[in-house]
Amino acid sequence: MLRFLDAGESHGKALIAIIEGLPSNFNIDMNYINKELKRRQRGYGRGSRMSLEQDKVEFWSGLRGIKTTGNPITMVIFNRDYENWIDILGNEAEEDKKIKIPRPGHGDMVGYFKYGTGDIRDVIERTSARETAIRTAVGALCKNMLEELGILIRSKVNSIGEFYDEAVNMFEDVNYNLIEQSEVRCYNKETEQIIKREIDICKESGNTIGGSIFISVKGIPIGVGSYTQWDKKLDAALSYAVMSVQGIKAVEFGNGLNCFMRGSDFNDEIAYKDGKITRSSNNSGGIEAGVSNGENIELKAYMKPIPTIRKSIGSVNLKTKENVLNRYERSDVCGVVPASIVIENICAYEILKQILTKFPSDDFNELRKNIYDYRREVYTK
Repeated sequence: MLRFLDAGESHGKALIAIIEGLPSNFNIDMNYINKELKRRQRGYGRGSRMSLEQDKVEFWSGLRGIKTTGNPITMVIFNRDYENWIDILGNEAEEDKKIKIPRPGHGDMVGYFKYGTGDIRDVIERTSARETAIRTAVGALCKNMLEELGILIRSKVNSIGEFYDEAVNMFEDVNYNLIEQSEVRCYNKETEQIIKREIDICKESGNTIGGSIFISVKGIPIGVGSYTQWDKKLDAALSYAVMSVQGIKAVEFGNGLNCFMRGSDFNDEIAYKDGKITRSSNNSGGIEAGVSNGENIELKAYMKPIPTIRKSIGSVNLKTKENVLNRYERSDVCGVVPASIVIENICAYEILKQILTKFPSDDFNELRKNIYDYRREVYTK
């Protein structure tokens, strides 16, 4: 079974992940993984930290040259900002320097009471979205492997604030190149300028802004996932993973939030045409009964505004119980753009996990052959 654990703090020495269950004999493209890390660092509305960090992954185990061996893989990303925080994090803070004022909307207060260390700094270091750097690296490794299996994952910003980008086919490269070149990962240039102005307004007023992300996955064969148990459903697994990303508050598959449609309009009609089964629409987002149906898997993730804001709102000093104003910690103004890259790669991990459940293989060459044979059998029946 594919699984991983990650560790590390926002300003600690490094972020680390150990991945177990990847098949052997896959040639890893190091540039591919580092490119995904670089994509995560870009985006309009990013804070000053991204100008300092230049994320690159190192592999400490599980490879022979660039080829996987089937052994557990260790991945490491060093934090360049660590040197600036050694004195702060190297020893326990004096009592008057411990952080006691939580930021509303963040994990500060719940972590303070849950773990009882007496310093919100200990919570901040692990709840920070910096953790998504190593998860992106893990996902990029999986995404690299999926592409070799003919499965592509792409994303775009669906909205920021109240401004929505138009829907386009992201698997037409001309469209996707425009999205990749956009500072807010939008297709429409006019919408891009409007969104950038909105982010600027938030920055000037000490505020933040959220939005939504569209993910599309092409090439997953029919039959991945299962309806036999609640925890085997493909959409359940993807929902769990996406909801674990910092700031994500809702997930939608296909047109699932359109509760005004009638069943006759929502259900994706099935037909046989030109030697294959086709659908009239994809309102189910490529998943029926927790199982992939052969269409593109499509989902939207909704991200709240980042809770760290310069604008003053009410909070409480947890030690003195006095009503005070919130405190500010360095952060982005908008996290939607980098989150789109993070979610691409997080979905890649979950999809590869499901693929390996459907096609158990210890050797990548065996995996590729099994999927090829299955596709040929299913789509020629």
